Amino acid sequence: MKKFILALCVCLTVLTLVSSAFAEELWDWHLRGSDEGLAAGAIAPPGLYFINDSFWTGDWNLYGSNGNAVSGAKGSGYVDVPILLWNPGIAPILGATYACAISQPFMFTNVRLIAVDNLAITGSQWGAYNTVLVPFILSWQLPWNFYVSTSFSIGFDDGTTSPANSLAATTKIDGPVYTFLGQKTTYGIPNNAYLWSSNNNYQFTPDIGLSWLYNGWNVSAEFMYTFYTNDSDCDIASGPELSIDYTLTYTWERWTLGVGAETQNQTYPDKGNMLVDGKAVYGYVPGTMAYNASAGPIVGYNFGPCSLTFTYNFSIATRYDVGGDWALLRLIVPLGNPTDWWK
Repeated sequence: MKKFILALCVCLTVLTLVSSAFAEELWDWHLRGSDEGLAAGAIAPPGLYFINDSFWTGDWNLYGSNGNAVSGAKGSGYVDVPILLWNPGIAPILGATYACAISQPFMFTNVRLIAVDNLAITGSQWGAYNTVLVPFILSWQLPWNFYVSTSFSIGFDDGTTSPANSLAATTKIDGPVYTFLGQKTTYGIPNNAYLWSSNNNYQFTPDIGLSWLYNGWNVSAEFMYTFYTNDSDCDIASGPELSIDYTLTYTWERWTLGVGAETQNQTYPDKGNMLVDGKAVYGYVPGTMAYNASAGPIVGYNFGPCSLTFTYNFSIATRYDVGGDWALLRLIVPLGNPTDWWK
């Protein structure tokens, strides 16, 4: 059982880069595939845990309804998600082990837009995403080495992004340069492009995790269904989104090897005010049901007591979303039980 102590941490995380013009909020609540490699149905033993997820993307493309990349837009970024997870070791609640968690993600994003005549506009930005609170995680141990968990997460509308946070952008002209009144011009195209680091809404996510844990094997699936409130900027509510992370790993001695996969599917279109033939109409926004899927290897090592897990996913399919390969490095550090710190 000791080989699972660090693997059993359930971290509920956030964010993935999407296009506000194509679907959903700018950021999903759940960081794509970030719970791959975890025992989704179980909770770590009593104690306080520090978890840090470092998520990298390369040049992600924007995809339309047919799954083909849309030319003219690329994005890349780094997301850092520090998490505190606490199992206080209290008496079972409804027969379940209790834990709670909180995270405050930060990110660096880079966007590159190709405008007319090969005019490339790039910009970068640091910022803080919405704080995520998980007031309860409940886990039940079932017969035949099965575990099931449930939790509820709240994402707060407290991100720190503003246009002033954006770094200086660079403009590169590969094609012809137009001249107007003796001066070079870009015809009013801005020389600064950046992505906001948070959503202007609240997010609510019920979660169910299932695991089979036996003799080093971890077969898990985590199901998250996110609801969004109206965006305070555009008065459009993103459609609910189902995120599922899958895990199949085997732990031997200090090593863990396996594969993971993820899918995200927006189950309803965005809804809000939009212009139709010049008139304001409230209803479902067409072309806003995002979908993506990816899969790849998982490698972990337990240093005792800390552990590192590396996950790499290859993009499989993307529609009305941005997509591409990504990598995640997870560090888990047990901090002991706070009730023992003052003894």
